[in-house]
Amino acid sequence: MFAHLGNHVIDLDRRKQARIKRLARGDLPDWIACKSELTSLTIAEAKGCHDPGGPAKALARAWTQAGRIDVTVKGRKVTVKRIAVATRWGVANSVPADAYLSVRDPVDKGEPIDPQDKDAPFIGLLRLHVASMIEPLGHAELAQALRSLTRQTFQRPLRDATARARAALDNAPIGQVEKTHDIGGLVGGIVTRAGPITDAIASTVDQEALARLNLRPVFVGIDRDLIRAAIDGEAQTIRGRLAEKVSPDEFARPDRAGGWIIPLGTERRIVGGA
Repeated sequence: MFAHLGNHVIDLDRRKQARIKRLARGDLPDWIACKSELTSLTIAEAKGCHDPGGPAKALARAWTQAGRIDVTVKGRKVTVKRIAVATRWGVANSVPADAYLSVRDPVDKGEPIDPQDKDAPFIGLLRLHVASMIEPLGHAELAQALRSLTRQTFQRPLRDATARARAALDNAPIGQVEKTHDIGGLVGGIVTRAGPITDAIASTVDQEALARLNLRPVFVGIDRDLIRAAIDGEAQTIRGRLAEKVSPDEFARPDRAGGWIIPLGTERRIVGGA
């Protein structure tokens, strides 16, 4: 799971003082990410390489950018993996002929973090990850509510923000994959080659028509129960949901972070939330 930084320093959990701390001026790295087990915080920056001499200069620029932030909890630096990547395409009948993939990815050791606070960066990251995924799929209210949870300093406003997020989740349409019980309720929407469908409900007949027109409709969604656990800040429940075994499926593809991509058509259709 991941969150895009842009040029904004963000809070992961303002109440527990888990945040992204800027260390130097300049563009921030592209991403902060972690494994689906809520481990291994990672700061990542990738650069395209156009230097005739090779990827060294681009990799150095990416590494400088990856070093411009720390993740901190109550002022203590958290252990992270910093990843800098430089890539260049190779061209068969012209120059440059050689393709490059150059990586620098050491672990940057941090300080001891109180066990009561160690999950805060990961839960905040999950909330931002879910918000970024569902907002363009027509769930702006729920996305904003999830982001708001990371910005609360005091208990009462946090309690109110949690209630708003729960209400937004309860009001969100839930998609179910037809004729299967292996995939739970999903919050998401249909995406086609022309973009997401956010202003209309696509019936099963509509989904088949989109497939016949070669618009390649897919349902992109996130497990509703995982979103509920993210709202409630329940780290163990989150880990349990993410660790659940997924039955093999010929069509649906999980992303190991609670998300699903489900091609639609005559073989697979979404009911209830599309």
